Amino acid sequence: MASAGVACGLNTDDLKFIYFDAHGDLDSPDVNENGYLDAMGLSMLRGESWKTLTRTVPGFKPFTYDGNFLYCGLRDQSDVQRQRVIDAGMVAIWGETERKVDFVGELSKQLEAKSYDPALVHLDLDVLDESYGKVNDYPSPGGLFESELLGCMDLVPRRSTPRSLTVCSFDPDAGDGDRIAVIAVRAVTSFVQSLLDTGALINDA
Repeated sequence: MASAGVACGLNTDDLKFIYFDAHGDLDSPDVNENGYLDAMGLSMLRGESWKTLTRTVPGFKPFTYDGNFLYCGLRDQSDVQRQRVIDAGMVAIWGETERKVDFVGELSKQLEAKSYDPALVHLDLDVLDESYGKVNDYPSPGGLFESELLGCMDLVPRRSTPRSLTVCSFDPDAGDGDRIAVIAVRAVTSFVQSLLDTGALINDA
């Protein structure tokens, strides 16, 4: 839900979204099966759920995701959750267990096909494949390897115009905190270095 607050704070009418996440975060209370509030952040942001509460957030306005939203690594979804992503008009590079997905290549194609300017970038570290250990209590197979995550973080500022980066859902006590923390630092470093290389960080400053 942190990215919902960031989206409101950016106060941009044509904001786009680039989400690295194993989960959709698009549940509404009507379809949610486990009571996990953090799975509802994007339905809150589009004005679908917790309406009274979201109206108290400064800068809040309902967002439309159709044609403005790109997931990378999305996979740990029920059939209902998956269909909600499709119905919302969101684009997804789905993680798979039956074959290895070329996440960097697919992301490059999507960023070439459509402008994500300006973009909110959301990095939920459980987008990593479960082979790296537990980022939180929701690891899953079919995700990004470290090299792919670093490649994607380098690619985003070169092919879009990011206005924020939210890093979330990391529980260092879940079991593999030190290993995940190192990967997270490398990912953020790759993102910032790419901003510096393109001059975006200097220009915005």
